[in-house]
Parts: sequence; C-alpha cells; structure tokens
Amino acid sequence: MFTGTRTRAFVAVVSACLLASACSSSSADEGTGQAADVAGAQAVADRYEAAPTDLVLDTPLSRAPDSGKYVISIETPQPISSAKNDAIQQAADVLGWRYQRILMGTDAEAAPKAVDQAIALRPDAIHVSGTPLTMLSKQIESARAAGIPVIADSIAGPPVPGVISTALDGDAQVQEWGKMVASQVIADSDGDANVAIFSITDYSILNVFTDAFTAQLKEQCPDCKVQLVNQQVTDLGTKTPQSVVSTLQRDPTINYALFSFGDLVLGVDAALRGASLQDQVTFAGQTPTPDNLQSLKDGDNSVWVGFPVQILGWRVLDTLARHFNGDDIAVADAAFLPTQLLNADNIDSAVLDEATGYYAGVADYQQQFETLWQK
Repeated sequence: MFTGTRTRAFVAVVSACLLASACSSSSADEGTGQAADVAGAQAVADRYEAAPTDLVLDTPLSRAPDSGKYVISIETPQPISSAKNDAIQQAADVLGWRYQRILMGTDAEAAPKAVDQAIALRPDAIHVSGTPLTMLSKQIESARAAGIPVIADSIAGPPVPGVISTALDGDAQVQEWGKMVASQVIADSDGDANVAIFSITDYSILNVFTDAFTAQLKEQCPDCKVQLVNQQVTDLGTKTPQSVVSTLQRDPTINYALFSFGDLVLGVDAALRGASLQDQVTFAGQTPTPDNLQSLKDGDNSVWVGFPVQILGWRVLDTLARHFNGDDIAVADAAFLPTQLLNADNIDSAVLDEATGYYAGVADYQQQFETLWQK
C-alpha cells in the first residue's frame, strides 16, 4: 500500500502496537485427487463483480441524533487512517457534532498515552482503530469508569466491557473478504492455484483474512496449494520484495502471490522485474491502496477486495449515533460494508474517491447516510 513516507508511518505505528518476529512457514500439500469446485468458486466471485449501489445497512435510526456530541479519534500515522478520519469529520459536520483527532506517536506506549490524553478531554466517545484492545485494557476501564464509550474498528476479536463495538472491519467482515478472494483465485486459475501468502502474523486481524482465504481455498479446491511466508513489520518495502523473489525462485510453480494488505506490494513489482519473474504470479489481496488500484487501471491482472474507506468512517459515527439514541446497534454490527472484487475488467466502473484514489464503493453514500439519520 505505502510508498516512502507512507511505509515509514505504517512501520512506526504497527511497531508500536506489536512485537513482530520473522519466520516463514509453508505447507507441503498432498494431492487428494478431488476435483476443484470451479463452478462454485466462480458463482461466489460473480456475486461480487458488480459495483454496490447501497450501504447494505438499511435500518434507519429511531430519530435524528442529538447535536453537540464530542467524539475523539486516535489517529495512527497512516494515509488510510487520515482518509477515514477525514470522512468521520464530514459525517460529524452533518450530525452537528464536534470532532477531534489525537495523533498517535511512534513509541511503544503511543497508543495508551493517546487514549489517556483523549480521556482527559472528557469526550462523549472515543474511537480507536487497529490497536489491539489488550494494549488498552487500563485505558478502556478508565473510559468506562468515566462513562465514555469506546468504539473500535479494524481489530480482531469481540468487544470487551467498555467497548460498544468491534464489528467494523472486524472478524466477520474480514473473513468474508478472505473467502471472496479465494473463490476468485480458484475460478481464475481453473482450480490450479499454487499460492504464496505474504503477511505479518503478529497482526491478528490479518490472520483472520489469511485463515479465511486458506480455508475457502482448501474447501473449494482441495489440491490447490498454499504456503505462508511471514514478514516482519520492518520488512515493508525493504526485505519483503526479496522475500517474494526468493519464494518464487524456490518454487517456480507458484502462480499467485496473496498480500494481506496492499502496502506489502511496495517494491515487489520492481524486484520481480529485476529477477525476470514478473510473469510468474498474479497478485491478490485486501485493502488496496490507490497505487494498487491504479495498477489495475493500467491493465494489471491482479484481484483486490474493495475497502470503502469513507463509508467505514461514516459507519463509525452511525454506530455511535445509534448508541446515543438508545437504538439497537446489533443491526449495524451485522451489516457488512459494501464491497466488490476488483479486477482489470471492472475497475473502470468501480467508484473511487476522486480526492484520495481510495475505493469508495457507493457514489451517493453520504446522501444515503443522511436518509438513515433523518437529516
């Protein structure tokens, strides 16, 4: 996903949250002789070919939310985090809420310190993203004692007391994305996929994606092969490109490289060209960056799951509005984000955000939220 400053920012924030370790694991799959369910895989992929037209979430609030709420986001130093929080600001303006961001530092205690700072400001709610809740146990309890609800997105696991929701970009959603990409890989390869997965296993939400991908791959294509090549956080744009090259050189039958997030691709294209391996594999993955999407527009044959950054931001405030209204947030938790499988054939019809280049998904999402919010 990242280039230059973006990679350094991602490395800094994830390093602050995780203890990364380097290792590589693989599975030597024995043939079963079972035929791949290519037709079934294609049917799954076909369901996600067209651009979404609605938010998926269609239950309106019981009443228009009260104005004047004060929400703070802990912003990690990543472009995608900034883009999401820009969207939250837009949603807050619609609701008449005050919105503030606290930029998270890069040291090991950056996340707890940022949340402590937010609690001291006595907001009506605190929003965190990506940081494992186990790192924030003390802060979540302090917020709970102060009557400040916390909402979290892009983390694995269920909510804990004091956290009202972890559903957005959470386990169920990410599992669905893993299944979608696996089905597309099986269909595109006609049931003859040999996949190398590149991920950071210490980042638990990424494991949700890669585990779901692997399970779907083996269910629909028992003889398809898959191996996991773990990366360190600091490998992005540095060691990961050579890791991909080395993996492909060891096994020339690998025909897919799956990336658990788009920024892992940084520098890989150039490394493959330098090793004359650019035609060996097709890329696939989740959370594509603008650069990944531009590659599709340029004719790359990769497949990515659309990650609607702006809609995710608006959904954060939608969940909080339901909570403040006393509405049941279970209907929101159960509603996935609108998405699709993006490839060279449909990228030109996909809705991208003009300002950032990220996948937006639904062109009139703002108006649809305003309808749900009775604004």
